[in-house]
Amino acid sequence: MKLAAIDLGSNTLKYTLAEVTADALTVIRERAEITRIGQGLDKNGYLLDGAMERTYQVLAEVVADARTEGAEHIACVATAGMRGASNAQGFLDRVRHHLGLEIEIIHGLREAELAFRAPAAAFGPGPLLVVDVGGRSTELIYGSVDGIVARVSLEIGGVRLTERFLPDDPPKDADLAALFAHLKEILQAAPPVPEGTQMVGVSGTVVSLMGAHLGYQDIQLAVAHGEGQRLARADIERLYEDLRRVPAAERIRGTVIPAGRADVIVAGAAVILAALDHYGLDGLTVSNRGVRFGLLFEHAARLT
Repeated sequence: MKLAAIDLGSNTLKYTLAEVTADALTVIRERAEITRIGQGLDKNGYLLDGAMERTYQVLAEVVADARTEGAEHIACVATAGMRGASNAQGFLDRVRHHLGLEIEIIHGLREAELAFRAPAAAFGPGPLLVVDVGGRSTELIYGSVDGIVARVSLEIGGVRLTERFLPDDPPKDADLAALFAHLKEILQAAPPVPEGTQMVGVSGTVVSLMGAHLGYQDIQLAVAHGEGQRLARADIERLYEDLRRVPAAERIRGTVIPAGRADVIVAGAAVILAALDHYGLDGLTVSNRGVRFGLLFEHAARLT
């Protein structure tokens, strides 16, 4: 059967169409668009009209694609970009009425559970620490192929941190120092893991950094060649230093980093560096298979 999954994140909308059998999942098509549904949410408490319209248009396109391709089910979850937004229900109603799509707004621990499923299957048996750096939150999940042992959702996403700590472009040294101090404090709530645990990063930030490290300009090349590869902390540090010293517009030119991620990737890289330092690790494994693959596995199990 064909199934579709949509991860409506704070910064990026990700869509995967896959053919699923009892023992395999084959990707037919993937798409990622930066719509930034969570733009200004911390400041305003509600979704901006422009952010909703950008997101709605991409949703309409991917839903039409899934139906044209004969998907038997379309699963869609929204994460921190809509949690707590005072006008989220109006957006959900519009999507339900006009597109026939039900969006489930999930809490952080449910998000963590979905983010863990595909990496556990691909890189287990374990132990694994999956890190999913989003626009408004970051999930850290420790466990193995046998299941999750501990998980936490922390309010340290790339968009949230940029809006709160990094008002200048490029950011000032003092603001970056304050950001890292904040990350160090927040990460005290991260789950402890035994020595030798493998860290797997599943976010668009991680894939973009891997693509920049490999010298790609096409994100699909980064996805294809970066999947399962190791990205050393020293290389992340080098990329971070290069990126933080130039304006967002300069981060785009000649790199894999899209315009919609360029302004928040410094904060995203800071989260990764802080997490590696917290656990005393010298690198992580890169994966593109996050929440939406968890959705595909979940719904395949229900329908087979």
